[in-house]
This record gives sequence, C-alpha cells and structure tokens, in this order.
Amino acid sequence: MNYGLEECRFVKPVYPGATIGVRLTVKEKVAQEKREGEDYTKGIVKWLVDIYDETGETVAIATILTMVKMKDA
Repeated sequence: MNYGLEECRFVKPVYPGATIGVRLTVKEKVAQEKREGEDYTKGIVKWLVDIYDETGETVAIATILTMVKMKDA
C-alpha cells in the first residue's frame, strides 16, 4: 500500500518525447508494533527512487513509503 512520499526533488528538466527510467532501492525497513485487534504485523519500507534520462543522468529523486505485511517470525 502506498503510504506516502518524502524528499522529492526534480534536478533536471525532462522534455516531451524523452525516454526515462526508474531505479528503486530499499533504503530502510521499519517494523511497526502490532495493534490490538489486527490480524498481522505491518512495516514501512522506504524506497529510494532514482528517475534518470536516456543519458543515465538523474532527473528526479525521491523517497516513497510503502506499508507491507511482515512475515511471521
């Protein structure tokens, strides 16, 4: 589940017709405490999002957050 967006910066313009790519890298995993009445434990995964152009240069960079169901220990 999308949980939010942090630290979004556009560092270079992208023009119509340009080709872009996206690299996702896990920055951090944060466990959350199981709340009363919930069936499973959740956590937050923070992803580094690097958007690059056809030359390989970064055009935008951000951190997105996703909420995930954690594996049973």
